[in-house]
Amino acid sequence: MEIVRELLSCACQSVWQQICQQLNYIREHEENDQTMQRELDFLRSQEKDISAKLNAGNLRHGKRPREEVTNWLKNLEEIESDVNSLGSGDAQFWLKYFSRLKRSKKTVQILHRVRDLQARGNSFAQSEDIFMDSLHGPLSSLSAPPLHGSSAERKKDEILQCIMDPEVSKIGVYGMGGIGKTTIMTQIYKELNEKKVFEIVMWVTASSSFNEKELQSKIAELLHCELSSSGDLMSRAQVLHEALGKWRNFVIILDDIWYGVSLQNVGIPEPNRSNGSKVVWTTRLMDVCNSMESQKEIKIEGLTDEEAWSLFMEKVGGEDIISLEIKPIAEQVARECGGLPLALITVGCALRKEKQLPVWRNALHELKTSSTDQIKGMTKYVFRSLKFSYDRLSSDTIRACFLYCALYPEDYKILVDELIEYWMAEGLIDEEGSIQTEKDKGHAYLKELKDACMIESINNDQYVRMHDLIRDLAINITREQFMVKAGLRLEESPKEEEWVESLERVSLIGNLIEAFQGQPNCPQLSTLLLHKSYWKPVTFSDTFFKHMHNLRVLDLSENLMKSLPESLSDLVNLHALILTGCHELKYLPSLAKLHKLRQLKLGRLSSLKELPHGLENLVKLRHLDISNGDRDRDGGWGSFPSGVLLKMPCLEILFMECSSWRLFYRSNANAEDNSTIWEIIIRLKKLTKFSTDFADVLAFNSFTNKARESEHLRNLDYFLFKLNYKYEGYIVKNDSMEKFTLPATANLMEIRDCNFIQLSDIFQWDDLRQLIFCKIDECKEMKWLGEDGDIVFPSLERLRLWYLHSFEGLYKEKAHEETLKNLRKLEIFFCHKLKYLVPNDLLVNNLQNLEEIIIRRCKEMEGIISGKTSATMASLPKLKRLTLSDLKSLTSIYHGKLVCDSLRLLEIGNCPNLKELPFLINKERPLGMRRIAACIKWWERLEWEDAQLKELLQPFLEPEASGAIVMVRGLKTITVSPNPIFLFDWFILFAWISARILSAMNI
Repeated sequence: MEIVRELLSCACQSVWQQICQQLNYIREHEENDQTMQRELDFLRSQEKDISAKLNAGNLRHGKRPREEVTNWLKNLEEIESDVNSLGSGDAQFWLKYFSRLKRSKKTVQILHRVRDLQARGNSFAQSEDIFMDSLHGPLSSLSAPPLHGSSAERKKDEILQCIMDPEVSKIGVYGMGGIGKTTIMTQIYKELNEKKVFEIVMWVTASSSFNEKELQSKIAELLHCELSSSGDLMSRAQVLHEALGKWRNFVIILDDIWYGVSLQNVGIPEPNRSNGSKVVWTTRLMDVCNSMESQKEIKIEGLTDEEAWSLFMEKVGGEDIISLEIKPIAEQVARECGGLPLALITVGCALRKEKQLPVWRNALHELKTSSTDQIKGMTKYVFRSLKFSYDRLSSDTIRACFLYCALYPEDYKILVDELIEYWMAEGLIDEEGSIQTEKDKGHAYLKELKDACMIESINNDQYVRMHDLIRDLAINITREQFMVKAGLRLEESPKEEEWVESLERVSLIGNLIEAFQGQPNCPQLSTLLLHKSYWKPVTFSDTFFKHMHNLRVLDLSENLMKSLPESLSDLVNLHALILTGCHELKYLPSLAKLHKLRQLKLGRLSSLKELPHGLENLVKLRHLDISNGDRDRDGGWGSFPSGVLLKMPCLEILFMECSSWRLFYRSNANAEDNSTIWEIIIRLKKLTKFSTDFADVLAFNSFTNKARESEHLRNLDYFLFKLNYKYEGYIVKNDSMEKFTLPATANLMEIRDCNFIQLSDIFQWDDLRQLIFCKIDECKEMKWLGEDGDIVFPSLERLRLWYLHSFEGLYKEKAHEETLKNLRKLEIFFCHKLKYLVPNDLLVNNLQNLEEIIIRRCKEMEGIISGKTSATMASLPKLKRLTLSDLKSLTSIYHGKLVCDSLRLLEIGNCPNLKELPFLINKERPLGMRRIAACIKWWERLEWEDAQLKELLQPFLEPEASGAIVMVRGLKTITVSPNPIFLFDWFILFAWISARILSAMNI
């Protein structure tokens, strides 16, 4: 009983204390609030003093606050936020007691936090110990944000390996703005400090306006070295040179360099093998690397889709907060950021913990239409960063060329030759005597854009592509002057009010517009791109072009239209008219007024009844394409316009193959005058590119012999001839025993449907020495290229062998050492009797420059490299791509070990009997591999002699793509994509059948 009494007494006492404490909270709420405000004011004073010191240290010396100070400031911000959340008016007498109690408790809790923060602030408020340790002595590390994805890790390892390489002293790390260069380098800076291989490691942040004197001051600050502010550059450099010379070795990292820096002028000792020092810089400009004579340049590229999604989800708040309904939209939003970390972080933070579907849809729409004003941070952080690169381009002309690229659809592969021809027609490249000279200047412009990472090169420089966000930047810059609605699959033409007078360029490439109505009033319009709308017939109103008198570029190619309006005849300033591939076009208006026309492309107009009137007036024409026009029609376009050609003295390019006109051995019965076509061609003194058809081998050899007597034809840059078949190369058909005599300048050749066992049956070997491209197709009796001792294709870079039903291999016996020594790309399709492609001796001695091997659908192929050798190891040092597809009998690539240190892309599809990969990988060097495309089940069935090899390759594996179906037949490659209308019809049919079945089952 006594125990019970004591327990009750203690409980009552505890409850009473709690009640008193709660009453004190209510009674003293005003006093608590005043005390908290008073202490908070004192804390704010501390914060002002500390912030002033931080700003002064940062501005004057580039110093950074310690992490403890940064956290202290963050804690103060959190307190301020909590105080603001308390609200006001709590002292009013009508406030409920419960609310008073709740608020007073929070006030006391905040007061305790304020006093704790005051105590922590007192420890460094009166001290200079608020900055990171100086880079002198034991070096500290910059705050190093984590790397995102294995690709960034591999780049970091590659840069570190270069830094540790005694043969490499100057390293340039380049890439577009926001790609993650600084993030990678801060990690490297941290590791270098930890490893202590170098006595001193310095980080210097440059800027777009820095100069060598400023750089000297920053380095001197890090070295605690006094420099006279009034001293000249060279005397200051001498002081720095002596200061740095006291160290055994050093690493200097220059971040965000925009101009080449002279190390000598700054005072940095030239890094070399003897002193073991290094200079590494990050830049957006490849030109900076060249001017600073870097020994190694490393490009930082965007994140993979998987890495981008991971980073995006991290910033959004995790996949758990993304609903199944939002996820597919979120994935598209992440893809729109184009693998750019800065954009992924900015957009991810803007959508952090966002759960409303309309907000996500709007964000995707904003990104797709380049209207990102509503996405928080895009203009401030992303576009501002990217625009620095745009502003730093060397001239207004280069900037205009860059902006022109935005006329293409998103992710579009831009054909370089086409783009440069647009620039030329627009006047962005001045006429300088020849098309080739102007194209060379266009390539120089493109190089500057590539070096500035404003555009990227793909497919061996034949194409370029704009990063999605770089394109968004360009569209934002040109919003008032450009109308860009390319690749949007629009079904209606822009409304007439959208064709404003200020428009200079309009792109509607790749849409579904059937009718262009009205008469847009666009007097300033200079480029109009309406091509690749080949899904539906296209019509134009009679007055559509009436108010476009300033138009210089008009591209209507690849459209299904039957006629064009007469107003086309009044485009007197037109420089380029492109109608290639308009198969339904039957009539063209007169071109008599287009005196300024430089380029006229009428290729593949198979329905055109006759050539347009007024061609004889095009006296400034430099490029005429009338090829592939009426190959399958009787009558054609009438007699050859030889008189027209004589009135085109500026003609440099003439394409007329696969038309109704051929070159015969003697006179041409269809000529308008007594001159043969050959005699007309000889008079075109500026001709550099020419294509035509020949009647037979005799006519061809006769032309070749005559061409040797004409200086300008002997040196043609491009000479394409056909006998029977259409293809972009040399096509021959041997109906006699006479051998073909190739022109001395010929470098492209295709042979189709020829009866021979090996090439020496129809050619002299010397005629083949200069070839750089060769395709052999449907030569059913061909067994190999050459026999023992023959020198075959010593200059050839690309070889394509298609539908060779008797083909047994590249070489019958041992090859000459000159054979195929420069071959870079080898393609083999549908050679069903081929068992082994490459004999081992040919691999070892001849194919050391091979970069790509692509083999498809060879039914009996058992191995890629013949195993008839005692060698256990072979090497393809430059091989970058290996594609093996539909090789059902394939059991091995090579029986030994194959060294392919440059391999980046491995594609294996439908090779069920291939059990192992023979690659021997240097495990101490970073892998160059970027992607392995293969079936997961096949990959799991592989046998691995070295388990570590699988571990190294596994991260690059991607499931085999199942996109468009590619059908190869004859000379054409057809990509068949799912038709949305067709699929919809099947869906309706399926739904109807399902409904009938369910109805019959009474469900």
